[in-house]
Amino acid sequence: MRFLKLVLSGILLCSCATSFTVPVTGTIGKTPAQGNATARLSGEGDFWVATIDGLRCEGKYDSLDTTPTIVVPTTCNDGRSGTLLITRSLRGISGTVTGKLNDGTQGRFVFGDLSFSQAFGETTTNTAN
Repeated sequence: MRFLKLVLSGILLCSCATSFTVPVTGTIGKTPAQGNATARLSGEGDFWVATIDGLRCEGKYDSLDTTPTIVVPTTCNDGRSGTLLITRSLRGISGTVTGKLNDGTQGRFVFGDLSFSQAFGETTTNTAN
């Protein structure tokens, strides 16, 4: 009986999580970038990605929106801004992101357990050419 109470307490504690964070990896232009996306039960979702050179882009979205594809604005710490097209898997915790900044720089990312090569057929570390 004591073991059952312990197991039930653990399940209840785990079900009370108010946010879920997944890794984000991809490229801004040809530069690798990575970060996180966090969805909250309150509906407030946010993401950020950064490059080794210090560029950081971020944005907010409605984490309760169940539409598979959403359009989200993003702003960067160098003054650029843009629009991202986020397509989520059926489970909602992984997917792809494509977008463009106002200077024409394109970005491509994956989040959750999806790899960049699965989504786009190439790796994020290939910056040749």
